[in-house]
Amino acid sequence: MRDDSRPLRAVFLDRDGVINRKAPENSYVTSWAEFEFLPRALDGIALLTGSDLRTIVVTNQRGIARGALTEADLADIHARMAEAVSSAGGRIDAIYHCPHEGPCRCRKPQPGMLLDAARDLGFDPADAALIGDRAHDMAAAAAVGARAVFVRGYDEPIPAVDYVADDLFDAAQWLVARAL
Repeated sequence: MRDDSRPLRAVFLDRDGVINRKAPENSYVTSWAEFEFLPRALDGIALLTGSDLRTIVVTNQRGIARGALTEADLADIHARMAEAVSSAGGRIDAIYHCPHEGPCRCRKPQPGMLLDAARDLGFDPADAALIGDRAHDMAAAAAVGARAVFVRGYDEPIPAVDYVADDLFDAAQWLVARAL
């Protein structure tokens, strides 16, 4: 949890379980045909975009290391996802992914993707929020001092967070109300 007195400039979005439906356990979304937006996710991203918040996807994608999909497959999924978001009135400013299997600096709960995005896009990660559905997402947010917004749905105890949301749209409403 962080200090709400700092202005919010960006929102990190986990992908699977926040933007799109997760694949079954130990499976991966490996093509656009398997990608399904969650209800109200497109509306949530559009709301964030309309509030002039940068939206950055940060996603662990170890399916690449396991050979379930390639970097090209993931790039195709992400290009189509960004196009659908744009068509719905939203914007994704950047997408970062970790293709690794084991521990590394970029795989959440490590904050590498968040730090890289903040450096590349020129903002302090403490002026951001992370919307995720797993404890490791919340740990990455805590590591950089970002607001932590937990989306219900994954079967685990809810970690210490700033807000618990029903979905991405609920999370976006809560953040936008506090962004100014």
